[in-house]
Amino acid sequence: MIDRAYCRTMSRYNAWQNKLLWGVLEEVDEVALLRDQGLPQGSVLGTLNHLLWLDQMWLSRLFKVKAPPSDFARAAQETPSPATWWAARFRADGALRMWADTLSSVDLTGDIAFYSLSSESDVIVPRATCVMHMFNQQTDQCARVRQVLSQAGQTLPPTALFLMPRD
Repeated sequence: MIDRAYCRTMSRYNAWQNKLLWGVLEEVDEVALLRDQGLPQGSVLGTLNHLLWLDQMWLSRLFKVKAPPSDFARAAQETPSPATWWAARFRADGALRMWADTLSSVDLTGDIAFYSLSSESDVIVPRATCVMHMFNQQTDQCARVRQVLSQAGQTLPPTALFLMPRD
């Protein structure tokens, strides 16, 4: 289904997209980033914080790093400003790349059991499905943020995977 190469490519892609997005955020007034834009987590920064929290939670499940606070309702306030978001995002992207770079084939097999805060239940899911979900979630949430930024008149960098610089 998926393999280490897929995980390495997607972790690189998401780090690249986050870096490009940070370049756009630096040009936007912070008040605008905190304004409710009708996104599921309200603001652009709230949505990016929520995604950061989700990535940290997946890392804790897949890579056995420390989990973020489990207060799902406060995930949108993970960081108070775009600059602190970027610092935390940069660290999370580095951890995701390290996880992908150290994977072995067996790390993507079998099931993973955890308590799902969104469904408020214990779940047992194939590990590969969780990994694909994590990467899809990143792409989906960033697309929502990009749409809001585009509607506000921001010029956005490309998202095409084939345009990603090679290592």
